[in-house]
Amino acid sequence: MRVRELLLDIEPLRASRDFRAIFVARVVSLFGLGMATVALSSQVYDLTESTFQVAAVSMIMSVSVLLGSLWGGWMADRADRRRLIITARAVAAVAFAGLAANAFTDDPGLAAIYACVAVDGLATGVSVTALMAVAPTLVRPDQLPAAGALIAFTGEIGSIGAPFLGGVLLAATGPGPVFALTAATTGVTTLLLLRLRPLPPVPAEDDDEGAGEDGGRGEGKDDGSPLVAFRFARRNPVVGSLLALGGVTVLFNLPVVLFPELVATRFGGSDVVLGLLYSAPAVGAVLISATSGWITRATRPGRLLLTAAFTGGLATVGFGLSGEIWIAVLALAVGGAAGTVYEILEYALVQHNTPDHLRGRMVGVLSAQGTTGDVLGDVEVALIARWFNPAGAAVVNGAVCAVAAALVAVLVPGLRHATLPRDDEDDDAHEAGGPDERSGPGTPAPAAAAAAPSAAAPSAATAAAAAKSGPSAGQDTACPGTGPERDAPAATA
Repeated sequence: MRVRELLLDIEPLRASRDFRAIFVARVVSLFGLGMATVALSSQVYDLTESTFQVAAVSMIMSVSVLLGSLWGGWMADRADRRRLIITARAVAAVAFAGLAANAFTDDPGLAAIYACVAVDGLATGVSVTALMAVAPTLVRPDQLPAAGALIAFTGEIGSIGAPFLGGVLLAATGPGPVFALTAATTGVTTLLLLRLRPLPPVPAEDDDEGAGEDGGRGEGKDDGSPLVAFRFARRNPVVGSLLALGGVTVLFNLPVVLFPELVATRFGGSDVVLGLLYSAPAVGAVLISATSGWITRATRPGRLLLTAAFTGGLATVGFGLSGEIWIAVLALAVGGAAGTVYEILEYALVQHNTPDHLRGRMVGVLSAQGTTGDVLGDVEVALIARWFNPAGAAVVNGAVCAVAAALVAVLVPGLRHATLPRDDEDDDAHEAGGPDERSGPGTPAPAAAAAAPSAAAPSAATAAAAAKSGPSAGQDTACPGTGPERDAPAATA
């Protein structure tokens, strides 16, 4: 394999104006949101001197993102997705402007902060799910992994750079200008997204059909209910097993909330060491994203995904057992890299195996899973740490993730043997009859060609997460399944 084939595949950026617009909009928005998060936490603590109030703001954001993801997924299957995305980003810009106006007053109100955060969370959830739903109608099936890799890479860069820039700007100007800058950048992203074509959802060709390489079609009659997505996942071995494995990995993820206690009791109590632990997964994720060309060209993506999930679990076990700081940092970096491989392939496989008329609701389910998993995962690991200790909690969580990946690999051959369209397959289809004749659930049907944009135009749907961005804009755990498409706040465009 040549060196250039190992590097991040930027072909979607070259091939599509629509992808470039969404990609730039997402990068700008990631940095704006990351800076605003730092300013928001600082402002709330300065006003209240209460860690509880800071946590309350975070909880309001998480709940509102959850509700926005579910509602946005439902709407993305019913309304023009371009209009939905633009409206959501415009509402988010207004919410940030409200935070700025409140911060510039002589006596900023806590209730106003809560209200603006709730509105922004709802808008973020809606825009994330709608963006992910339009992806396969804008990207060629063979470019889905490359689009996922670009999304993961920018999420990790944002998670590292945005908080630092936010802290510098906050120290120099205070929270008001930070929120004002975020409102302005969000407005810019809205204008960039105006360049997109209309993106009406493609209706189901046959209510009795599902999608997937297994040949097992059938989510039942689509009555518009969110429950249809669950029925489809239950019948589709690829999507269903990814949903189940993702649920385990977000619940039993790396215990980042216990890092301070681990540093105090095992690694010497240094703030520098604490910073190393928090940054190590992101460093591994950035390195693997920057060299992800081999991932996007994998001939056995299902098998590689399961290997990444298993490796991430073992890395978490290694972190829990480590007695030296350099071993702990290395284990976290390996976990971050494995998690990014998982996220890239999960994104591509879910999008490729889900029919267009269900993608909005399926994305909403994944986003909701990531959001609730983060909250419940913190509770779970805290309980295990009380029964054992922080290191023991890491070992238990990592072992559960590794065992879950092994069981899925054995019990679900459909995922283990899952494939994605290749560049040469796409070229052959193009020669045979043009892009609209390519097969696969990730491609608009010929009957829907007039309603859907060119299949050669990739999208920057994110993730999740991720939403998982998790509350770090990218990968904040060494256990896969918690990446950008699951972290809604960080995955926003």
